[in-house]
Amino acid sequence: MILLALKGNYLIIRQARKLAGIAGLLSLTAVSLSYAQKPGSDVSTKERLRRLEQRMEEYEQTIAQRDARILELETGRNSLNTMSRPPPFANKASETPVAIDVASSPPKTTSLAVPITAASVSTNQTAIVSQKASNPSAASDESWGQYTPGVGFTVANTPMGSLELSLYSYVRYLNSQGTDSSYVDRFGNTVAVQDRNDFQVNKAFLYTKGWVLDPRLRYLFYVWSSATLLGTGLDTLVAGNMTYRVNDYLTAGIGVVGLPSTRSLTGQFPMWQRTDARLIADEFMRGSYTQGIFANGKITDTLSYMAALGNNLNAFGISASKLDSSLDTFAVALRWMPTTGEFGPRANVGDFEDHDKLATLFGVHFTTSSENDQSQPGLDRPENTQMRLSDGALVFSPNTLGSGISVKELQYKMVAVNAGMKIHGYSVEAEAYFRNLSDFKTNSSTHINDINDQGFQLMGSTMLMPKTLQMYANGSMILGENTNPWDMGIGLNWWPFKQRGLRVNSELMYVRRSPVGSAALPYQVGTNGPIFVTNVELAF
Repeated sequence: MILLALKGNYLIIRQARKLAGIAGLLSLTAVSLSYAQKPGSDVSTKERLRRLEQRMEEYEQTIAQRDARILELETGRNSLNTMSRPPPFANKASETPVAIDVASSPPKTTSLAVPITAASVSTNQTAIVSQKASNPSAASDESWGQYTPGVGFTVANTPMGSLELSLYSYVRYLNSQGTDSSYVDRFGNTVAVQDRNDFQVNKAFLYTKGWVLDPRLRYLFYVWSSATLLGTGLDTLVAGNMTYRVNDYLTAGIGVVGLPSTRSLTGQFPMWQRTDARLIADEFMRGSYTQGIFANGKITDTLSYMAALGNNLNAFGISASKLDSSLDTFAVALRWMPTTGEFGPRANVGDFEDHDKLATLFGVHFTTSSENDQSQPGLDRPENTQMRLSDGALVFSPNTLGSGISVKELQYKMVAVNAGMKIHGYSVEAEAYFRNLSDFKTNSSTHINDINDQGFQLMGSTMLMPKTLQMYANGSMILGENTNPWDMGIGLNWWPFKQRGLRVNSELMYVRRSPVGSAALPYQVGTNGPIFVTNVELAF
């Protein structure tokens, strides 16, 4: 009300002063003309007109000065009015950043948003006014839209919904010329392994997300492309999901979801040590992305859960006609953060945030699914997971488990437990895996014993320069019934702007007989030797 009153007063003052100036000029003109008509005047009519014109110019200058002052007061009023409004998208929905890797993050998370204060808005308004004053043509170049790191740009915010846009992409240089050119598989066959020395815009995600009709009803849809598969017809994927937040204890969703089978599938992406690549033990054991229903929420202030029921372990590259009717792919995860109740944004890897107090995290994951030979992808699409043995052999390939034997169906069970701690820029994190393949159905009467594989990974890091430079080391091993592949690496992360959004990641890794891999990963099935990789990652 005060601002409205000020505005009204300014307008009234402005109009009154203009009217007063005009009235004064008219009065002066009338007096001067009447004086000019008086007989016997000593001042010539020409001189009186000159003086009148001079006074008119003085009045015009006065009015111009007053107009300038009124404009200055109105500018100040606009700044005050802007400061009094809440920042764009200031509702409950904006408190829940959407996890890129999985739409099952707990509804209450640590925000990465840069706070928008009255001072920052006022400073921005002053800069715009100054720009207009120096360059009137710049009036159409005002900035608009709110940016929240990790969430993206809010390009629409209305009473009926919002729209946020974000992007994740990176350019990768990969050199694997030091690796072996081939390996010998379990059948004695020599299999070629391509060495790489190239640049790739390895992946690009374009996300659209926000809420519609009700701030509790959120959507996430994205286009996902991989340049490593350009020209194959497998390079683009469109997917997404919808969620409804009931309260802190339950958010329910439907659509494409990452099965929370390991820690890397519970919302940390892309805040990993290396750019968009897991250690081989995680890649070998994990589930993938499916279509189904899911839920997440908190149980206590330090304990939360995630659960998903889906079609199969991996939805990408599988048509609906190849799915079985069992609908028994289920994964559940519990996350406990006892000391501080948080572990950084999205419970990420490393301590970029520089915790003052010891932050701890413990997690347990359980996944089960009946899989058949039709529901296993035969495509090299990014994020595909295929059931493999520790030597890289595909379980569903003929003769893998015996001469003349083809597996038609099996039961997959996997348990993963993880723990981590971080403080003052240091972090240590670990995860262990236990996978069981059982209940084999084959084309013969031959009994197939259960296959049990274990594995683990270790990761450590330190911030050499706060929010700028991080050094890390990692390693993993698969303890399989056939062989024991492993990998290790040491790398650097550099954030040139001292904030997440742009990262340069370089790592020298060594892989020993990898049982997993793809064109989108630094390693392939059978890779043996050193690999050097550098990524320039953009994420907003």
